Amino acid sequence: MASAYRLARLRTQRVVRGEEAYYALHPASGLPLPGAHAVVLGGWESPAFWQALVSAHLRGVAAVGFYESTEETNRFRSGPIAAARGWFFRHLDAVVVPGPAAAALVRTFGVAEERLHVGFNAVDVRGFADAAAAARAAGPRQEPGHRFVYVGQLIDRKNVDGLLRAFAAAAGPEDRLTVIGEGELGARLRHLAAALDLGGRVDFAGAVAYQDLGAALARHDTLVLPSHREVWGLVVNEALACGLGAVVADTAGVAPSVRGMPAVVEVSAGDEALAAGLRTARSSWTGPIEDPPILAATPEAFADVFADAVDAAVARRTR
Repeated sequence: MASAYRLARLRTQRVVRGEEAYYALHPASGLPLPGAHAVVLGGWESPAFWQALVSAHLRGVAAVGFYESTEETNRFRSGPIAAARGWFFRHLDAVVVPGPAAAALVRTFGVAEERLHVGFNAVDVRGFADAAAAARAAGPRQEPGHRFVYVGQLIDRKNVDGLLRAFAAAAGPEDRLTVIGEGELGARLRHLAAALDLGGRVDFAGAVAYQDLGAALARHDTLVLPSHREVWGLVVNEALACGLGAVVADTAGVAPSVRGMPAVVEVSAGDEALAAGLRTARSSWTGPIEDPPILAATPEAFADVFADAVDAAVARRTR
């Protein structure tokens, strides 16, 4: 069966500045492609996105953008870069965002409400649910106590040290915490766990292959996302799909989107608030959540939001 998509690699030039890389389209790149009705832009920072936007407008092609930062992760609150970003998004025919936190920031750019399309950032939630169900069926967990889990990089902004302090303050004698992930702070966090006298109650599991993550999550009760800053936090989608509860810092973009879902506790990222959240999660836990509402947040559902945005943008251009 022939593919419905045609792939083309455009010629670009790259400029590296520190850890950031920026791309510009070669003059002969030919964007938008002949016959295109719309161009979807996944960013705004690189010159290539600006070239594509201007080219689309010159040819009467609709331009749809995607933006996922929130006020908590917004690096440019004023000045020329913030002004340029606002201009860019105001000149798009439609903007897709993954949730209400990103939508709130995009509105401050002056984007008209009718051009804003709000979706729900997505992973293969059904795949995670099936993996967790299979893992539980193969061997129900027998250990006592509550099982907390963190999944992510071991870096400063993830606030894993705050989680360790909160766990030391809140955990019962049979509770355990698993830390899945690697990063530059690994050794320091292990030393902190020892200094907090957590002994064998914290397991630094290292990296887990993505295809094995659903089964690993199924061995736990509550995911903790303690980040100081987090554009979204897709691991929350994954954990909820596996039937876990979640303690989520309100600095994460996912927080308002999962607010009110079963076993979700929203807290600030401070040590005391995290500790209180862990206590609440443990005391209210009644077992894996059956048919969690996150299962409606599929990649297909998010794709429909993009399709609606493209249709609306094209209609706007052809009016």
